[in-house]
Amino acid sequence: MMAIGRVPTSFGQSYTVPILKTTVNAYSKSVSVDDFRGISISSVMSKVFEHCILDRYGGFLLYSDNQFGFKKKSSCTHAIYTLRSVVDYYVNNGSTVNICALDISKAFDKMNHHGLFLKLMQKQIPLKLLCTLENWFKLCSTCIKWGSVVSRVFSVDCGVRQGGVLSPYLFALYIDSIVDKS
Repeated sequence: MMAIGRVPTSFGQSYTVPILKTTVNAYSKSVSVDDFRGISISSVMSKVFEHCILDRYGGFLLYSDNQFGFKKKSSCTHAIYTLRSVVDYYVNNGSTVNICALDISKAFDKMNHHGLFLKLMQKQIPLKLLCTLENWFKLCSTCIKWGSVVSRVFSVDCGVRQGGVLSPYLFALYIDSIVDKS
């Protein structure tokens, strides 16, 4: 697959299951679509292939140490501690600290594929990996499965799959330039 830069069509196919977010009461009368997170279920073979890519090319998918998401032994607690330490340092030394926060809660679903490919090119990833990922993203389609009801299939033109092995790495790499410019 890597040699020809193509994956089987089935690798791009998935179905998406809406999962109620843990912060929502399922018995509330005001549950809305925003109270659900869609998890993409894809073939086992595509996930195995994603693990192989990560094992072989993981060194090209590195991102800033200033990012705390999607890393082993790292969490929001670490980010809050780091922020608090930096703020305390500057305030204790007589400076004013201004903080800007971005809400990127839907960004995982809206990531621009072409923007990702540009960032991967800037990281100088091997051409065969870029071609394979580009082909894979072009094939992405899903349907929504709610109980025994299944929607029509539609193409996925942006975002990364919630539940994909490579998704957190690709998303973190995509937003890395925001962290670098801060």
